[in-house]
Amino acid sequence: MYCRKSTDSEDRQIQSIEDQEKELAKVVKRLDLNIIKKFCESKTAKQPGRPMFNEMLKMLENDEADGILCWKINRLARNPRDGGDIQWFLQQDIIKSIITPTKEYLPSDNVIMMSVELGMANQFILDLKKDVIRGMDAKVEKGWRPGKAPLGYKNDKYGDKGNKQIFIDEENFSIVRKMWDLLLTEDYTIHRIVEIVHKKLALRVEKGGKLALSTAYKIFTNPFYYGEYYWKGELKQGKHQPMITSKEFDRAQKILGKRGKPRPKYKRLPFNGVIRCGECGGMITAEEKTKKLASGKTKHYLYHHCSKRKKNIKCHQKSILSEKLIEKIEDWLDEITIREDWLPLALEVLRKDNKLEENDRNKVLNRHQNNYNNCLKSIDNLINLYISPQNANKEFLSEGEYKEQKNLLVKEKDDIEQEIRNIEERVGEWLELAENTFDFATYSKARFEKGNYEERTNILRGLGSNFYLKDGELTIEWHKSLDKLRKGLQKEPLQKARFEPLVLGLDKRKNSRLATVLSQWSG
Repeated sequence: MYCRKSTDSEDRQIQSIEDQEKELAKVVKRLDLNIIKKFCESKTAKQPGRPMFNEMLKMLENDEADGILCWKINRLARNPRDGGDIQWFLQQDIIKSIITPTKEYLPSDNVIMMSVELGMANQFILDLKKDVIRGMDAKVEKGWRPGKAPLGYKNDKYGDKGNKQIFIDEENFSIVRKMWDLLLTEDYTIHRIVEIVHKKLALRVEKGGKLALSTAYKIFTNPFYYGEYYWKGELKQGKHQPMITSKEFDRAQKILGKRGKPRPKYKRLPFNGVIRCGECGGMITAEEKTKKLASGKTKHYLYHHCSKRKKNIKCHQKSILSEKLIEKIEDWLDEITIREDWLPLALEVLRKDNKLEENDRNKVLNRHQNNYNNCLKSIDNLINLYISPQNANKEFLSEGEYKEQKNLLVKEKDDIEQEIRNIEERVGEWLELAENTFDFATYSKARFEKGNYEERTNILRGLGSNFYLKDGELTIEWHKSLDKLRKGLQKEPLQKARFEPLVLGLDKRKNSRLATVLSQWSG
């Protein structure tokens, strides 16, 4: 028994596999057939290569069965190659019978009839494909991207065929926009952004699953989000509402180590677009090479070298093995890596400092608010003095003096308002940044060792900026927060710090050993 339902958009079948099985079960009972094996697959038959179909033909060829039961003959083939195999097996008596609920095909039948039916099935696919392509091209001309809408948007389920639009997904649009905001700060790796939207923003993709890292990369390289999309290799202007601007998209590509609009890449290599040559300033690129050994085996090498695209500068830099470059980056990661059991202690100190800072911040806000109120009073007093009857002749306060003093007070008021806004916006920001820094420092080494090319590139970018490679040496301009942490970890008390075993519990005689460490963490 062979049941097939196409999952291809051009050849979707109304009759489900379950329905086919039910109908064929009636035929089995009516004709008292012996079913050796049941094959059910969800795959289009418009081209060869169906695994279960091929396995079924092999069984027939090996004389393990002598016939096929299917819903319709077009379930077996919609392409000339598979159709030819079926007809040949039938003519050679390898297949003794093909049975459907309404018809039986035998080796003695006129081959023209089966050829016509299989040919019609094949022509149906060809015609359908043309109609689908024609409809999709018409949709593109109207400015709507065919196919499934990306995360943050949703397809129009109820529009007229050929006029369906793409709408904002109210549930996920703002969350995906937040992902872009986090990336554009350059303070977050892709891995960290995925964690944030999963844990803090509760983003869920289809069927309640977690956003995959690969999906996040696709989001950040998809021009759809700034209003354009690719169709047949060309960039088209869409009518959907953009999520970001074109400038934000281009900046995101630079952050990801790319330039301009995304181009199709057959292979991703590490650290491309991140490191520059220390001699000529050109980009360092990666290149794979293979060498055939005397044993006949092939060995793969990965090199990094200057692209040497600056024609006016002759660059003398040699290539470096990827292993050497990775060793240097791992040395850097060692400089900032803190033990996992230190992380809770670090965060505890940070949160205590945050509570202390919160009290100081409230005092500062109160002072600013008092200054703001006094400034408003001064403006009111100035206006009252200027319009008072005693100043009718402008003897106490001239028009020029009034304007000058008023402008100074208004500027002071605006400055105070900005200070208040800045303080309110910074509430909790430094703590989140510090927590992200410590999280990066704790786990980035392990992630780097296990990560793929893209993850390693993003971790390197997370360390700092202005990477230069010269004479086999890699230099970096550390991010400020990581540089502070790196220098702090080099202090002797932290290098020699040792935590007592957990079995000692809260024995306060042992806690004195941590006093110096705590003060260093606070610093």
